[in-house]
Formats: sequence, C-alpha cells, structure tokens
Amino acid sequence: DDKVDNVLFMVVDQLNRGKRFIEEESEGIQLAILNLRAGEKAMSLATFLASASYLKAGIDVLRDGHWKTNYDLSLQLYSSYAEAQYCNGHFHEVGRIAGIVIKQATVFENKFRV
Repeated sequence: DDKVDNVLFMVVDQLNRGKRFIEEESEGIQLAILNLRAGEKAMSLATFLASASYLKAGIDVLRDGHWKTNYDLSLQLYSSYAEAQYCNGHFHEVGRIAGIVIKQATVFENKFRV
C-alpha cells in the first residue's frame, strides 16, 4: 500500500508540473480527481501541508463554470482544502474558501461541509 501511495504522489507531482499544457477540459478534470485522491491520502497521513498543496492544485485546474459542470468534484476539493488549511492553522484561507462553498452550494446540507 505504501508503494501505491508513493507512486500516486509521484505521478500527481509530475502531472501537476505539466498542467499548463492541458488543453482538454476532460484532462483537467482527471488531474483534479487525481489531486483530490492525493490530497485525501496526504490528509489521512496527517501531512496537511502536502494535502493542501494537492487540493489547491486540483482547484486550480478547474475551469470557469466548474461548480455547474462538476459540482460534486468542486465541493469535495473545496471542502477538503478548507479542512487541510484548518489543520495548518490558516484560518483566513478557511474563511475565504468557506465563503465560496456557501455561495456555490446548491444543497443546504453542503453548506455545512466547511
């Protein structure tokens, strides 16, 4: 399992380095999903700085309108990013992200995820 985790982190790191070459939206979505997986795995290992970095990278590859086209992915990335930043003690960033989630969430219960 550690080998799989190491490969996941290495692959996502390499793909993030080349994210400026992504042209297709579907490729960006796939990279965002991989960053979410890496961020969640890093969170489970209590490496919150790495987790926040992966989750932010996932958010950064999403295109305009992603809350409408990829609602669940957007909600997961933003909520997990807020949690990681909370663990890092970056409360101003948590407040900023929480504001975005509250504004964009379409289901009342989702507003409480952050």
